[in-house]
Amino acid sequence: MNSEESAYLKGGIQPLTTRSSVLVSSSKYLNSAALRHVVAQEMLRKVGNDLPPAYFIPEMGAAFAEVSDTAKTLALFQQERASNPVFARWLDAGFVSDFSAERLRAHQPGTLGERVYRFVVDSGLDIDFMFKGAPENDHQYWLKRFIQSHDIQHMITGFDVSPLGEYALIMLNSTNYYDHFSPHLAAELSMQTTLQVASGWMRATLHYPATLGLFWEAMDLARRMARALPRPLFYERWEDYWDLSIPEIRQQLGITEAPAEGAWDWAWQVMRDEGAAPADGAG
Repeated sequence: MNSEESAYLKGGIQPLTTRSSVLVSSSKYLNSAALRHVVAQEMLRKVGNDLPPAYFIPEMGAAFAEVSDTAKTLALFQQERASNPVFARWLDAGFVSDFSAERLRAHQPGTLGERVYRFVVDSGLDIDFMFKGAPENDHQYWLKRFIQSHDIQHMITGFDVSPLGEYALIMLNSTNYYDHFSPHLAAELSMQTTLQVASGWMRATLHYPATLGLFWEAMDLARRMARALPRPLFYERWEDYWDLSIPEIRQQLGITEAPAEGAWDWAWQVMRDEGAAPADGAG
């Protein structure tokens, strides 16, 4: 690009100057060294085989926590309570799940209850691994229920637990937030997950271009699925469905396009192959 072209794009505007000896911006997000680091890392890195896909989620959470305003977040919940009686009733009910093996073991094979039981007992994973204490405010309750229902949402939607499946589930939930909440609360609930989806798009472009078409198909599918639900997926009390099969639950919720099991495995394999360490002596 020559100087004339550059000047045209810049519109003759000179950047502001400052006497500050350190980086300063009108954006608190840009001012955060931790957030700048995590954004650059997540946008540019490969998924890699040396670490699990969610390895940097704690660092991402800490970076966003550094720039979060707790009072503002709680005020947004209060405003939503005042204008959204359905949401207010859900918060007031304060329902939390008990995913103990003892409570789940009696469900018949093929039911959601049995599927969750096998997850709890056989997978070695903890379906309820965060926010185990009693919530102290609306935001903490939201976070607790978000974690408690996350893996079940994967089961119901058919979005697998690969990075692509995670991005699709994020898009479904974000669509629900923006369709049913004020944009300010929806944005507050979507900040960290927006980065995850945006970085997935960028990483596909940089490192896994063969998967980019499926990425967009998954995002379109997630938005269609969100719009077809009778209510936002986060409202569901999954215990009400324990004795139904997943196809029966999908029928009740209007989920008609769930990906077949294994349908997206090829994309995850591409990411793992591209993320593999080079052989000894390779460039």
